[in-house]
Parts: sequence; structure tokens; C-alpha cells
Amino acid sequence: MRAKKSDIFKALVIISVTTLLVVNSKSIANQSRVKFVDFISPVLKTVKTAASSVRAIIPFATLREENRILRERINLLNRRIDELKVLSAENDRLKTLLAFRKSVPYSTIPAQVIGRDPTNWSNSIIIDKGSLNGLRENRPVLFTKGLVGRLIEIGRTSAKVLLITDPNSKVGVLIERNRQGGILAGRPDGRCKVVYIALDSDVAPGDKVITAGFGSVFPKDIMVGVVTRVGKEPGRLYKYAIVKTAEDLSKLEEVLCIR
Repeated sequence: MRAKKSDIFKALVIISVTTLLVVNSKSIANQSRVKFVDFISPVLKTVKTAASSVRAIIPFATLREENRILRERINLLNRRIDELKVLSAENDRLKTLLAFRKSVPYSTIPAQVIGRDPTNWSNSIIIDKGSLNGLRENRPVLFTKGLVGRLIEIGRTSAKVLLITDPNSKVGVLIERNRQGGILAGRPDGRCKVVYIALDSDVAPGDKVITAGFGSVFPKDIMVGVVTRVGKEPGRLYKYAIVKTAEDLSKLEEVLCIR
């Protein structure tokens, strides 16, 4: 009987020790695993970050390339729009010039402005028509709103036009409203000045100035410009008027030359 109790006791001791060993071994394993995970966690974090960056870079690079292509297409379309605007503006100018050419009672030749005299930039232009087209010196040059100048040098396929804003230009003119006469001369500032206006004349800002038709150069009643200011110089026996030209002569691209 005692032997049986002793055997049972030994068995219980063995079971208890084994249980303790198993429990301790699991605890040791868990602690080791936790320490190992703590040790490699920075590496895992770095790998994860790198992987995320790669995933972000790949689509970003694709989007950047697509964005570049789209920008190029937009720039191309904008250039095309600008070209169409230029063509449309040119077409409108030519239509207006054609209509004006039909309305004037003169034989005219259309010409394109191809340059300006580099020694006299603001007061003369070069056109693409010459003696082969029937042009002659001292013939008037017009545009749709009025007088531009006169031809002073004729080549075979080109010609030089002295603008009415040149100080060397002189044109007999009238104040349209009261028919008061005067001489129009150019000024360096791009405007013109009418001199020899009678002191008792009622010329005023806003009056239109037209050609008088004196001599053989400029026909009568061609629009020249509008009076902007009237004055009298000390010691002079006449008034003067500053005139803004009907055309902006610095922006001319086409003209009509009277034969």
C-alpha cells in the first residue's frame, strides 16, 4: 500500500516538474521572440518605407511624363491659337483695305510694309512695290482711315514712303468745319502741326483736318487727322494746331499707293 502511495507521489512530482519546465520554456521562447522582433523592427520599418516610396515613385514618374506631354500639347495649341488670331486680324485688315480701295476715286496699288528706314525709324517705311508696279515719286500713300505720306524713293520692286509725321513732310490742309487753310508739318513726337492758321479762326480741338488739294501731289479731301490742341507762338501772327494722325503710322502693315 505504501509502495503505491510512493509511486503516486513520484508521478505527481514528475508531472509538476515537467509542467514547470514546459511553462518556463514557453516563457523563455516568448521573451526571445519579443527581443528578436524589437531588434529587427527598425529594419522592417525601413524596408516598409522603401517599398512605399517605390510604389509612390513609379506612378508619380508616369504622371510626371503624362503631365509633360499635356503641357507640350497645351503650348502647341496656344501657339496655334495665336497664329490663327494673327491670320484673322490680317484677313480683317485686307478685307477693310479692299473695301476702301473700291470706294476711293483713284487708281491704287496695294502694298505691304516690309521695313522701316533704320536711319529714320519712326518717319519712313519701306514697301514691297516699285517701278515695276507702276509707282512714281511724290505719289500719295493712303490707308483706310486717311493719309499716310508720299513716295520719295522708287526701286524696281520696293519703295520708300515719307510719312506725314516726318519734319521734312509738308502738306497743304484745311480745317474741315470752317475750311480754314494751313500747312501740315511732321513732328518728332509722331504727331503733326498745322501752322499759318489765321488768328481770327475758330479752330478747336476735335476739328477734322483734310488735304486741301493744292499742287499736284495730294488729292483734295483726304482725311489727315484730328486737332488735339490749339495755340499761338509768341511773336507770330498766326495760330497753330497740334494734330493726331488718323492712322497710327507706327503700326502700319499694308498701304494703298495712288498711281
